[in-house]
Amino acid sequence: MTHRMAVGVWVGLFSCAAMAADLTKMPLCTASGIQDYPAIDGGIVVWHDEREGTLNTNIYGYSFSEPNELVICTKMGNQTFPSVSGSIVVWQDERNDGGDIYGFDLSTRQEFVICQHSGSQINPRISGPIVVWQDKRAGNFDIYGYDLNTKEEFVISNGSAFEGYPAIDWPWVVWLDLRNGGNWDIYAKNLQTGEEIAVCTNSANQSHPAVSRGIVVWEDERNKSTNGFDLYGRQLPDGTEFVVCNQMGDQVLPSIDGSLVVWEDWRNGSSNLDVYGFDLATGILLAVDTSIYSQCRPAVSNNRIVWRSGNDLYYADVVAPTVLTILQPNGGEMLLAGSAADILWQTEGPSPDYIRIGYSADNGQTWTTITPGVPNTGVFHWEPLPDLDSTQCLVRIFDPADSSKTDKSDAVFTIFQCDGALTADLNGDCFVNLGDFSVLATQWLQCGNPYNSQWCF
Repeated sequence: MTHRMAVGVWVGLFSCAAMAADLTKMPLCTASGIQDYPAIDGGIVVWHDEREGTLNTNIYGYSFSEPNELVICTKMGNQTFPSVSGSIVVWQDERNDGGDIYGFDLSTRQEFVICQHSGSQINPRISGPIVVWQDKRAGNFDIYGYDLNTKEEFVISNGSAFEGYPAIDWPWVVWLDLRNGGNWDIYAKNLQTGEEIAVCTNSANQSHPAVSRGIVVWEDERNKSTNGFDLYGRQLPDGTEFVVCNQMGDQVLPSIDGSLVVWEDWRNGSSNLDVYGFDLATGILLAVDTSIYSQCRPAVSNNRIVWRSGNDLYYADVVAPTVLTILQPNGGEMLLAGSAADILWQTEGPSPDYIRIGYSADNGQTWTTITPGVPNTGVFHWEPLPDLDSTQCLVRIFDPADSSKTDKSDAVFTIFQCDGALTADLNGDCFVNLGDFSVLATQWLQCGNPYNSQWCF
């Protein structure tokens, strides 16, 4: 079941049932060792890479536009948990024995330091010129930020309790917060206005928030005893909370871009993790990868999803669905039997080569084929219209190769036979007007005997 929230996104309540087919996945990186924690922005994917061993993890990337693998950082010590926005990659770096935040400009091929303060700086995320991270310089973890344009560091939240695992999509920063005692909550701050919001303070634990265009999604344990971990969401600043997925088994580690949410899903057991997605705008559930291997830690940008499967990285593109829409006749039209009418439609998404067209005269109970297949040009000249008299007519179109891609008239229209009492209708348009007088004048004093034209006189 789905319903539309006031915030303008579709949310699925109890809607996460399995789909029949996975997306078509492609290998992204199958080097030796484990490739993990991918992040994606547009045509750039980054990840931490163990091809040189677990004690020297490095940052690699991939550019779809080149296409080419990118070596970003291979310094000694571990470089982990990368994030990317535009041409800038940031990550957590342990080359100096502690956690520091480094960056790399893909356009200039230059590495730079973002934060090298005492204490640990970990879990960086970036959106545009703003980098955020979890910072322990004051003894407990707080949320800090850095503006790459102004070269200025700033505090986002430094309460007395733990604050960590930030995510950012300008102007919103969201994070995990322990200020309310023994349970984890989600808080957010608008960097433009300075407004701080308690996103979710339910008495159960909330964790791993992600944000895009003001929509926050997170893991939630409120139904853990019966359902496992679920996914919830909320549109900032004042939208109501909604369920993204509460299927049996755990749904964890969500990522969001626009209206598309993806996550790691345990519905098939902890030994066979899968990746699922849900489009908040359309209500469509996606089985991204449910193969026999364990799939985990998905990330999404636009319509592209990247994730780890086994030890390697894969990606898949979410292809826009084919949507056929009848434009005419679409309800209320009055059409004369035996005359002609144009059937008009439009196609969104991948376009079928041909369209099959049919009509019903009994509001869809039975259907008659008009044409088994015509080129998908968006128009078909229907002539002649069937010789019937009905106020319950519909037109239906569909892809002959996939009947699920279909549409029919939104409401009934009428095909009618002209009243036989209208004997003065000489041109057959079911309307007595000057056209009929023109026919009369043209044939005035003509004789209808084909054998003898003088018979009439």
